Amino acid sequence: MKVKLSLKEFTRHLQVAMRAIAARPTLPILNYMLIEAEHGKVTLTGYDMEMGIRVKFKADVIEDGGVAVKAKTLNEIVSQMPDEDVELEFNEISRISLRGGRSEFTLVGKPGAEYPRLPDVGDEEEVLTLPIDRFMTNLKRTIFASSMDMPKNYTSGILLNLKEGMLQIVATDGRRLALVTDKLETREVGERAVLIPSKTMNELARILGMGWKGDLELHLAENLAMFKLGEEGEVEIITHLLDTPYPDYEKVIPEKSEGILTVERERLIGCLRQVGILARQQDGRDMAVLESDDDHLKISSKAESEGKAEVSVPIDRDGDKLKVAFNYQYLLDPLLALDDDKVTLSYSGSLEPGVLRIPSDDSYTYVVMPVRLPE
Repeated sequence: MKVKLSLKEFTRHLQVAMRAIAARPTLPILNYMLIEAEHGKVTLTGYDMEMGIRVKFKADVIEDGGVAVKAKTLNEIVSQMPDEDVELEFNEISRISLRGGRSEFTLVGKPGAEYPRLPDVGDEEEVLTLPIDRFMTNLKRTIFASSMDMPKNYTSGILLNLKEGMLQIVATDGRRLALVTDKLETREVGERAVLIPSKTMNELARILGMGWKGDLELHLAENLAMFKLGEEGEVEIITHLLDTPYPDYEKVIPEKSEGILTVERERLIGCLRQVGILARQQDGRDMAVLESDDDHLKISSKAESEGKAEVSVPIDRDGDKLKVAFNYQYLLDPLLALDDDKVTLSYSGSLEPGVLRIPSDDSYTYVVMPVRLPE
């Protein structure tokens, strides 16, 4: 194999494929990245046996071939090379030559045939097209509510529920739930719900944040999903689906409330950050107490060994007064994920969940369970 390629393009696509290289891989070969060259293109592949990323870009392919190289070493070398074209060559004695400007590296590699193949989504998959910008916004509003601490559990997945021409994105860790509903512009797929690992969705969010524009394709097979983006599908992210039942999340959302308050989002963020300084000292409870009067919301926290914090923020209140405690971080997370000027909080007592919404957009719902107040 011998190729000449742009360092800028190589670096850009390498950063994407690196998202699939595990910090502690289950097999030694998964420390490597597969590099293949043919038909005027270079393909980079990373895989951790659960999620795989394959990226393709144009290059001057002098000789076809494939090689696996230590991914982290390659990434470090490329990040330090001068901004010139790079020549990559692999010979039959497992030596990889990487040259650029006055720099040259020779690395020990493995034949490309030894690298595990990514699963094949197949030709019978259903395809859904999603605008990247809108999907990123919806993912940002929900993904933080999932958990990666319990592998194979429904809390470690993001539910994509397709029904009635709508896409619902749902995330929960059992103590809070984030839900966004978006109208589909096309109807390429039937009604279906798939549970995608939170890790995959977090990596997808990071990749989309690198500046990709246009549409995102979601390909759904029986046990697999594939996201494709870029020109001519230059990036493919393939993942196994989680095979575990998802609870009836709509039953978690309270139908009625005893009161609702409206507050400026940025001011509420500032208050929660202040009380969080002491709330974090509570041995894991991270409790912030919310109490309202007619036109102000008082937020307080205390730690026996540290002290007490108390701040207030103006509100518009409709209904009963509020006194409830929440994990302050669980209130802060959705506020940081939103861009709207104001939010509403619905409530029904100190033992009932609170519901955070956006006054100008009924597509978003966030439910958070309370912390029991001390007697």
